[in-house]
Amino acid sequence: MIVGISKEDGDRVLTDFLVNASKKNGTKECAEESYKIMEDFNDSQLVISIIISESMRESKQFPEDIRRFEVQIMSALATLFSTCDKSDVPQQFKDLFFGTEDEVTDKVSRDKKLQFAIRNFVSSFYHFNHFENKYPEITKML
Repeated sequence: MIVGISKEDGDRVLTDFLVNASKKNGTKECAEESYKIMEDFNDSQLVISIIISESMRESKQFPEDIRRFEVQIMSALATLFSTCDKSDVPQQFKDLFFGTEDEVTDKVSRDKKLQFAIRNFVSSFYHFNHFENKYPEITKML
């Protein structure tokens, strides 16, 4: 699900988060990273997107069908990789999808990078579907 907010609101959300994160972390490195994020448009948009998405999830404002689709995609990946020969699994996933079912579930549920990728896959899928329904002739040309 793609959510848009004004530049001013996004800047405020980002600044609040980075100031609080830097205070909580307390290191020079965290403060330097915060500054770099604020200077880089792509990085700042990524952080804003994650903050808003997590906020919506925590406040139960996230559509259940999207959350369910994310779980189904994650389960399908786990099933797919658990049935493959280990040599066929991409290097990035070798440690993530092997072990007992409980171990795999635990590793997958804690992996922020995989969660981010799945959430963005699902979001892009729904967003493109909406775009395709709204602009079918333009979509044919893409």
